[in-house]
Amino acid sequence: MKKKYIIVMSILIVILFLIIKITKQHVQETITFFPLHKNAQFINTETMLTLIPNKQTKSKYKIEYEIHSKLDRKAYLRQDVSLLFKNGRLQQPIGIKKWQQHSSALALSGKVNERDSGLYEAISFHYGEIQEKDMISSVQRMSFDKLYVVDTKFSPNLLSFHSAATEEEKEWEETFNQMNDKHLKQLWKQSFSKLGINPNRYRTIPLTSLPNYNDNSLPGFTKNKSQEIIGKLWEGLYKSYLLGIKKEDGTSETLIGSTVPLLLFNKNNKELLIILITKSDEPYLLKQIIN
Repeated sequence: MKKKYIIVMSILIVILFLIIKITKQHVQETITFFPLHKNAQFINTETMLTLIPNKQTKSKYKIEYEIHSKLDRKAYLRQDVSLLFKNGRLQQPIGIKKWQQHSSALALSGKVNERDSGLYEAISFHYGEIQEKDMISSVQRMSFDKLYVVDTKFSPNLLSFHSAATEEEKEWEETFNQMNDKHLKQLWKQSFSKLGINPNRYRTIPLTSLPNYNDNSLPGFTKNKSQEIIGKLWEGLYKSYLLGIKKEDGTSETLIGSTVPLLLFNKNNKELLIILITKSDEPYLLKQIIN
């Protein structure tokens, strides 16, 4: 009898463990767009990039990232995710599978080892799921930061700035921006050809420019519809990109080294395409129907 009791209890413990594990994984892997809460809002959202020089070797350094957000109330689920790009290529996803329940504030920080000159861009999506009685709603906002790091033989120290203030910085800013834009546009143009897409049918916006639409409407849409599109976009990116690029043959490819996603809004306002090029220079396409 005692042996039977022990066996039954062991089975129940295993079942309970599996239920907890499955439930935890479900929450971890979910950023879901719900109708936006009418009153909830973020008090503060911020993404900051900082250069930390190496005292021994100039060309090697660290980029420190700090991501903060605070809601005006506690949420059932809080999660912030961020993408750090260097010269248009993803260096590191941040905040994946990191979440908090029954919280209003979140803070993420860390350091990335880097070397040589580069234009660093970080875009963050701040998300909250609010459950009130029988209603589930969400709240969202984006933040962004960029940092120019210049390693030149004419200076014993690294030059870094967020926004150009001197003539020298303005020259470097223009150089980096032109090089970055030219490289990405060339890759995107090649992907249009490979995927059979006519870019003239679409309005294009790089993902890193999307925070400009926190308080503004996307071209061709109302402000409310714009926020719905943005929320569903990040839901799709989280599930089909941030958790690993899922290819048609069932295999997965790392998102590290992939380009800044390009958003293509069909001029009929019925379709959104998301294009990125993987590290192996293969185009990857996501599609979102706009109802």
